[in-house]
Parts: sequence; C-alpha cells; structure tokens
Amino acid sequence: MQTPIVAWCWRALPLWGKRVLLWLFNTHFIVGTVAVVHDENGRVLVARHTYRTRAPWALPGGWVRRGENPAEAVVREIREETTLEVEVLTPLTVQMESPMHMTVIYDARLIGGAFRPSAEVAEVRFLEPGIWPEGLREDHRAILEVFGRRPARDPTIA
Repeated sequence: MQTPIVAWCWRALPLWGKRVLLWLFNTHFIVGTVAVVHDENGRVLVARHTYRTRAPWALPGGWVRRGENPAEAVVREIREETTLEVEVLTPLTVQMESPMHMTVIYDARLIGGAFRPSAEVAEVRFLEPGIWPEGLREDHRAILEVFGRRPARDPTIA
C-alpha cells in the first residue's frame, strides 16, 4: 500500500529534491587510489612516504578529488609526488580501508619521467616481486603478493 505512494512522491519530486534525498540517505566515502606500477623488467614501484613513520613504504597514489576519475587521479598523484609518468592499464580491486574510506587499486606501467623527491615522497624503488622493503604497509604487501608478479615485457613486441 505504501509503495505506490512512495513511488508517486518520488516521481513528483524535482531533480534537485531527488539528489538531496539521495545525498542524505546514502553513504559518503573518501576515495583513494594506488597503482601497482611495473617497469619494463617486471619490477614493482614502491615509494617511501615522508609523512608515514611506522610503515613509510607503500604503493604510489593518493586521494581522488571531487568529480575526478580515480584512474586519472592515480596518474596525477604519481606525477605530482614523483615526476614519474605512468599509464593505467586496468582496475585490479577495491579495498575498504574503513567504513568511510575505500581505495581503488590499478595495474599500471611506467612510461617515462625521472624520479625527483617531493614533500610527500623521499625515495622510490623498483623491486623484484617478493622482495619487499622493511616498513612496507601490510595491506600493500598483501596487494603486491596477489598482483605484483608480472613477467618482464619483451621490448621487441609492441
């Protein structure tokens, strides 16, 4: 009996009213993004972040701005923090960091640039899969154990 009334009320609402109700009654997330970046030798990029003391090593990435595509955000963040250029290949998974924070994890490859330290990243390393630095975030270690292994790319194949 209530369903037809609710449906009628919903149809009668102006678009802005529907958006307000959807905003009020749905979950809001902080969205982050990181990438598992491989070089041409199949090694994986990790970054030593200046603001993390307990586990400074992590995958490169950052926050997604309002209205920004997460794949574009990870490319921007890596460029801003390291001056390295990457190409996003495909989404790998989404990780729930907390009830209000989720992270989109991408597969990516290095396409250029030369590392320069920034206020956020002091050092980067390309590592053989399975050889992780002391102080690597445990959740990122788990991601790398699943997604970090890729054979070296044959330079003769385009």
